[in-house]
Amino acid sequence: MCFYYAITKKNAKSLVAKGIIKEKQLELFTDHFLVNGFEHPAMPVITGEMPNEISFFRWGFVPNTVRTEASAAEILKRYNTLNAHSDRIFESKLYGEAVRNNRCLVLCSGFFEWRKVKGKKVPYYISLNDDSLFAFAGIWSNWVDELGEVHGTYAILTVEANELLAQVHNVKKRMPLILTPDQAKQWLNFDLSTEIIKDILKPIASESLKAHTVNQFLSTPQNERNNPEIIAYYNYPGVDEIVLEKLQEPNNESGKQLLFDF
Repeated sequence: MCFYYAITKKNAKSLVAKGIIKEKQLELFTDHFLVNGFEHPAMPVITGEMPNEISFFRWGFVPNTVRTEASAAEILKRYNTLNAHSDRIFESKLYGEAVRNNRCLVLCSGFFEWRKVKGKKVPYYISLNDDSLFAFAGIWSNWVDELGEVHGTYAILTVEANELLAQVHNVKKRMPLILTPDQAKQWLNFDLSTEIIKDILKPIASESLKAHTVNQFLSTPQNERNNPEIIAYYNYPGVDEIVLEKLQEPNNESGKQLLFDF
């Protein structure tokens, strides 16, 4: 699952090199060290319909049949549409059309998940090994209110966890669908067949990611959350510190992601 993520612009080289985003477009949005999905914020996405532009859609998918603010709010209250479960997405009445026709990239630099440890939930921050900006696979929808205003919304696709995330998110064992730059370009292509889309719906390799524990950020006051300390390493008493120290290394000599256990 993915309900919280971060977006910082310090390393966007791979997306820029592939033409997914332009350097000047990075000026259109600010760094967010904590994006809380339950607040349904407007965040930067790139759609297949406008692949050369940054759009700002609200996180929380609302179907295009909605016609009022009240109806949209009711859907977001009753249903969690932050994520779309990829395993059955083509059969979904809510998401099926969108995955075929309305795919988007959700810009991101890392995300948060919790591991259950001795009956308690410990938060982790997960990012690419080089901390670079990347894209989640997303789907989007526009709904039009009674005044004719168009509202763009999105959901992030999730897949079965890879080896690393299965240890971090050790209850649900799910993770957001992270796209490589090549896959990101492909994801926006209107001509993708169902077979090609299904082939993309696979977790990124564990070796591409790193993870470290962070402070219990949900207890941080709202006005203090947009702070790099949110994604900084935090040591928990009672956790094997030798293992955690190894986790802080970006790569070991073999380049393989170090896994861990408590």
